Amino acid sequence: MIAMTKILTDSQFTHIQNLVESYTGIYLPNSKRGIVENRLQSRLTYRQCQSFEEYLITLTDRSENGEFLSFIDKMTTHETSFFREAYQFDALRDLLISSRQSNPISVWSAACSTGEEVYTLAMVLQDAIGKGAWSVLGTDISDLAIQKSKLCNYDLSAAEKIPSSYRRAYCLKGVGTYSDHFTLVPALKKYCDFRTQSLLTPVGSELYEVIFLRNVLIYFSHEKQQRIVGNIINALKINGLLFLGHSENILRDNPKVELVDNCIYRKVAHE
Repeated sequence: MIAMTKILTDSQFTHIQNLVESYTGIYLPNSKRGIVENRLQSRLTYRQCQSFEEYLITLTDRSENGEFLSFIDKMTTHETSFFREAYQFDALRDLLISSRQSNPISVWSAACSTGEEVYTLAMVLQDAIGKGAWSVLGTDISDLAIQKSKLCNYDLSAAEKIPSSYRRAYCLKGVGTYSDHFTLVPALKKYCDFRTQSLLTPVGSELYEVIFLRNVLIYFSHEKQQRIVGNIINALKINGLLFLGHSENILRDNPKVELVDNCIYRKVAHE
């Protein structure tokens, strides 16, 4: 039996870098080569490819669009969890309660991965401002991640990150073959929407009171970071809130926003 060759060559990794950047805008530095190699092992096994060369041929086959989507999902789905960086959700809740807005609040979770952030926002919004007074849109470049988000079906272990009061009010444990999973109550899910979208694509005329863009800018070049931030700020209403990841400080000197709290910005009127 011929041993499977599952080692990336320099040229193959360059090919993958080009594919990912052209489709998503994300640049994979050479330091990510080992991660890429490991993430794709399961795809090679599933497709019964004997080498990365064979797998890359499969990716360039136009009839294999489903495999390309799986490839993009492997390259772009990043770590996520319910109530990640929980202090920001506490801050959002306090800001919403203190503002006492009468109009419905629209929230955008950009690069939402598999939906945990969207549903976290749903629980916080429902708790802070009540039924029917909010909506959340989740977007991601990965079509498979969006499909998973819409399912709202998570391992029971993921619920450990959810505060007990929210678990009791909004989470439903599965039964039978789904006894090790949970979902959210329909009353929350109906206010959540999802779509596949690149961060580099202008969002049109839609405006939001709150936008979450966390822990994703680091995967883009500085030039693309500026484009993304421009799109995001344009989609934010005046006095709207923008939440970034704890290590992202690209807005520090941006005149269109002011710092409200740790990695939380408010859009200001700009002459």
